[in-house]
Amino acid sequence: MKALIADDDVFVRKCMIQMLPWQELEFSQVLEAENGAVALKITLEEKPDLIITDVKMPMLNGLELVEKLRDSVVDICVIVLSEHSDFAFVQNALKLGVQDYILKPITRERLTEICDKIRQCMAELEKKRYYTSLKADHGGIQKLVHDMLESADAQSCASTFEYMALHQIFIEDLKHFGMMFLYELFEQTREVTYQKAEVERLRRTAMAAYAELKKVTDVIWFVNQQCERCAALCAKKAPQTVNYVEQITDYIEKNYDDPDLSVATISEWLHLSPVYTGALYKQHQGKSIIASIHEVRMRHAQQLLQDGSNNVASVSKRVGYMTPDYFSRLFSTTFGMSPSQYRSMMILNREEGSSPV
Repeated sequence: MKALIADDDVFVRKCMIQMLPWQELEFSQVLEAENGAVALKITLEEKPDLIITDVKMPMLNGLELVEKLRDSVVDICVIVLSEHSDFAFVQNALKLGVQDYILKPITRERLTEICDKIRQCMAELEKKRYYTSLKADHGGIQKLVHDMLESADAQSCASTFEYMALHQIFIEDLKHFGMMFLYELFEQTREVTYQKAEVERLRRTAMAAYAELKKVTDVIWFVNQQCERCAALCAKKAPQTVNYVEQITDYIEKNYDDPDLSVATISEWLHLSPVYTGALYKQHQGKSIIASIHEVRMRHAQQLLQDGSNNVASVSKRVGYMTPDYFSRLFSTTFGMSPSQYRSMMILNREEGSSPV
């Protein structure tokens, strides 16, 4: 994922870029803009997942930026930095589509609050993206059911359905949506399992019972129950998880220099959902895909810096980081020294090794 920090105060930008745990938050790139106009241009070109913007900026203030993005960029999370704490201001910001706001000044103590808000914001954005893809395209339902049966994770699938039911779908649409969901669930289960007669019996019984449901809570519980039953029927199907993990590892190694490398691009290449891809990899590797991307990039950066002829800025770009400051912070966290210090040490070691005794 990508983040954008928009603030005319360079100290605030650098503070947030350097002090927030972006890797832990699973962001692969952090961009910055010194005013609202630049932020608008970067957003339209780079399509960041998260924008943290100041309100008071030259050329285009934070709320004007959000208003201009509202009609053209809806799939984004926006957090506003502000010196205002009055209710009217907050209400106006929320009406424009701002997910949350943070009061200045930005202190070390407030960084924890910012991290929590980012996590909440991105979790909500992830649900929104799931809902949008599923409601707008029947293929989204097919994908959700397919991934559930592959991973045997009935709870994740049911939770997604429950979120859509409670937060996004009008009650008059729910029964129809649930019918589509169940049809796809039984259809794919029948294709996957050898117990086809059992699936057909379950489908007939379930559809007859479903027609009698009247309450939202009953629909949610019923769909959850069918997800668990179908997942159990498909449990003997051997998932290709090991093969997927190997493919992801190989893809990262071959494409680490791509600035846009992310869970989204990898899952698109595999024809899997981002959530399933990320969960599958973390389950088998014990770390996130973003963490592995950073590890591979750091290893190659270390090799390039050992040469001595490559400066820090060029190495940063060659390993996929467009922001040298962000690269330097990650390198320092990984190796306990800055890239320039490491480069100087390698040059000194080489010179001492070649000096006559």
